[in-house]
Amino acid sequence: QTRGAALFGLADTMPGGGGAMMAKKKAQRKAQEAEAAANGHAVGNMARKVAPAEDETMLEDLSRAPKAERSDSFKLDGSKPQSMLHVKREFKRFLSEFALYTVWLMSFAFTILLTRDNTMTFQFADLFRKNIITGNGWDTDLTTVDQFWDFLLEATGAVLANDIFTRSFDDFFAAEPSFLYGNKRVGSLRIRQVRVPPSKCSTFYTSQLLAEGDEQARKSIQCYPEFDTGAKLEKTFKKEGDFQIIDTVAQPWFKYWEATELNEMPIFSATFASYPGSGFYIDVNEAWWTDDGKDLLLEIVPMGDDLVKEPMKNITLSQLRDSNWVDLKTRAIFFDFSFYNPNMNIFLVVRIVVEFLPSGIVSSYSTFRTVDPFRYGTASSSELIIVALFATFAILSMYYASKEFKSIYRNYSKYFTSFWSLVTFTIVICTLSLCGLTGYTIYVTRNVFDNLSATPDQGALQSLGFLLDQEKNFSGIIIVIMVIRVYKFCSVSRSLSTLTRTLGKSAKFLAVLVVLFLVASFGFALSTTLILGQDNYNFYSTSWAMFTLLRAGFGDFDYTEWLSHRFLGPFLLLCWLFFANAFLLNIVVAVICEAFVEVTEENKEADAAGHMTLVDALWDLGPVRKLLQMQKKKRDKIVKLEKTLEMVDVDGDGMTDVKELEGWLHETDAIDLLGVKDASELMAKFDLDGGGNLDPAEVQKLKDYVREKRNEVDQEMAGAVEDQMDKSRNSRRAAATSGDTAALNQRVMKIEQTVIGMSDQLTELTRVMHAISAGGGVAFGSMADVGSRAVSAGPG
Repeated sequence: QTRGAALFGLADTMPGGGGAMMAKKKAQRKAQEAEAAANGHAVGNMARKVAPAEDETMLEDLSRAPKAERSDSFKLDGSKPQSMLHVKREFKRFLSEFALYTVWLMSFAFTILLTRDNTMTFQFADLFRKNIITGNGWDTDLTTVDQFWDFLLEATGAVLANDIFTRSFDDFFAAEPSFLYGNKRVGSLRIRQVRVPPSKCSTFYTSQLLAEGDEQARKSIQCYPEFDTGAKLEKTFKKEGDFQIIDTVAQPWFKYWEATELNEMPIFSATFASYPGSGFYIDVNEAWWTDDGKDLLLEIVPMGDDLVKEPMKNITLSQLRDSNWVDLKTRAIFFDFSFYNPNMNIFLVVRIVVEFLPSGIVSSYSTFRTVDPFRYGTASSSELIIVALFATFAILSMYYASKEFKSIYRNYSKYFTSFWSLVTFTIVICTLSLCGLTGYTIYVTRNVFDNLSATPDQGALQSLGFLLDQEKNFSGIIIVIMVIRVYKFCSVSRSLSTLTRTLGKSAKFLAVLVVLFLVASFGFALSTTLILGQDNYNFYSTSWAMFTLLRAGFGDFDYTEWLSHRFLGPFLLLCWLFFANAFLLNIVVAVICEAFVEVTEENKEADAAGHMTLVDALWDLGPVRKLLQMQKKKRDKIVKLEKTLEMVDVDGDGMTDVKELEGWLHETDAIDLLGVKDASELMAKFDLDGGGNLDPAEVQKLKDYVREKRNEVDQEMAGAVEDQMDKSRNSRRAAATSGDTAALNQRVMKIEQTVIGMSDQLTELTRVMHAISAGGGVAFGSMADVGSRAVSAGPG
């Protein structure tokens, strides 16, 4: 009664007998608790009050686990009666946690969706990518120093060109300054060089070969190594073989500047090395083609303190080339520019790095970053929505952080042994870092754009673009981890949690296989780098070779790449495919299949034992809820009967006649509830003295009868839960065992058929043997017939 009434709010509406039964139940419960405490046993699930678990697992085993014990799934012991209150409590806890996490996840997801329009931003970046690099073939043809100067001429002319239209007049013969394809160029075009100082050649034989026997020349020979981040930089521009001091006022591109002076990032990673933000640079404001169309006249912005002292200088690009600004010491040239699109309110920050390798080859690496530094504004309703979504995400991040840190403080050793705890901890740390990074980018954005009277510095724009791009990349990683954590809530059902439990059971062995795979791939990577690396870009380094091998293991490889060595290349490919694909990957599949079979068997055993998950319990409570609602309606009618029965004596003479009973019956629908046809039958049933009226004593008998009906309904409501739970457990046991029983029956039938076939063959053989003994011989054909039938019958 308590379980049935408390869940649906009926306990407070039970007067009279209902309250007495509840008191009786409470007294019985207290007695059970006292007895269990005396015997040292835990009270059963009917008496135990379960508090929400403070762990990564959403649900606990209410039937067997103690209060503090934690589990990955919600189970109910089919051998014990379960309280609907427990089910409701666990469901509320699961629903609240799932809803809160969904709000956290969706607020972050919608913030990303509303601030990233990849369709338009891709087209914006692709316009300049094709115009500067791919459209002219510089993505593949930029390999020598001469080609670099050709590229610099074309790229500078393209970036600093002006649109052949104006924004204020319909004069298509005048060019709009600093606009290209309707996009405003922001800041100057910056060309920056990073150089290395000379060093002694590595061997005596190298200097001998270069100097050709001249002792003095041999001592002066110097080499120029590849760029190393930890090595010293050349800060004083020294030309090869030229000992004159360079006038950096007349030629400011020969002056060295630190990264902080240029507002550049401390370091930037390209293809072959990571370069500092310092170096020798020029900022170009405008450019014009010469009359012959073969050179560019560059307007150079004064640098540093000279910005307010000196006017802009004009030089041609050929003068920059002829001044030997690029030589053997040059290791990287940075080509930086930025554009703003007012229609989409986004920036394009472009950096093209041309690397000069010690081998003499030139290689290019480019980044086209489309960023929106003004995405968190308050000027429109859409911007306010974005701010509200991100604020919700940040507040929930701090809430989860406090929650997780409390759990760590209470039991840190157990916390870090749980997979889902580690996932949640990772998400919390990453989201808090993202909030901090977002706040920092907003601060940098204001510093860059607050002074609108001055043109933003190109170095500051590059740094801001890099920060915003890393914020975008960080958000992409976080959203994946947050979506993975959704699988934690699959523990409410055995079917939904099959994937996570399968991976959990196979995790240890898979980890061993991953280690074996990495060991083998490292060995193959070293081998392919030595044998194929000098002729194939995909094997030029060990790390890149490991990635190529990983692709080949999954079937993504080009056979011609392995023909750099026509004998060892195909041999290595076959060996790697056999090990990685035919051997190792098949073992991985076998391990996962074995774990899946084990999980499936566990599901069957749990169903056979009657263990229920939260989904099962809620599914079973559907019929119970409907039944209790019907019983509640019936009970409400009986309660109404009791109340109106007090006023059945309408005329107040102390006697109740047939007419008054008839009016009471029709007013309260008591005919169906009491099981009588009319008032006369009811009068005959309770008129004990036969006087034709009901005196107060007889009316009291009628009241007692109605109260008994109400108590019967209460008992039916109390037993409905137990009956339905028992039916559900029995049906699950039957469903779990029916499959095994059907398979066993099929095997038995097959054995019976085989035995019957063997019996028929023995009968035939006996008949033939009798014929032989009676007649002294037998036809060999009939014996062969019997033998053939015996063979065709199967194992028998």
